[in-house]
Amino acid sequence: MSDADTIRARFRREAYDVKELLFDFADRLETVDGEAARTVHRARLALFEAWTILCVPPDDEEDH
Repeated sequence: MSDADTIRARFRREAYDVKELLFDFADRLETVDGEAARTVHRARLALFEAWTILCVPPDDEEDH
């Protein structure tokens, strides 16, 4: 595994852990402020998207 792969794997794990923390936080927040909880849920969805991107190895030959 290359250094870049190791770093991506570490970021994937961190993103997953934070995503799970946000899920719990949003659930607890729901009892206090539904709008704030929905905002946290949207942040969790964005983090899930980042995690998904990190799961796919970058294509070195792709033209940017």
